[in-house]
Amino acid sequence: MLYTEKDRQILHDTWMSYKAKMRITQIEMAKKLGLTQLEFSDILRGSTPIEQQFVNEFCGVLGVEPILILPSLRERMATASAECTSVKNTFIFDGEITNVTYSGNQLVVEYEHRNATAQ
Repeated sequence: MLYTEKDRQILHDTWMSYKAKMRITQIEMAKKLGLTQLEFSDILRGSTPIEQQFVNEFCGVLGVEPILILPSLRERMATASAECTSVKNTFIFDGEITNVTYSGNQLVVEYEHRNATAQ
């Protein structure tokens, strides 16, 4: 997943807000994320590309859902939901299929079912 400059700016702004509210330093946050302070700073300044793992861990610490704050994720979800998806369903009938027809989005399956007492 490629994150945009706008995503980076939002992560930075979110960090600055969280930092002010929680009175946490960049060094403390970096430790929570398993990074050095320099690595953390490089990601937020744009010197290092943003990776999915960083986004997940960063948002997890802050208690926010990435899809709620990052525009590229929202756009991707909107695009994905607008595309057609192919779906396959499998059915098991308790008898022999004798006829199958369809019209539009309706499928009609006719089959012979034998009662246990009739066998």
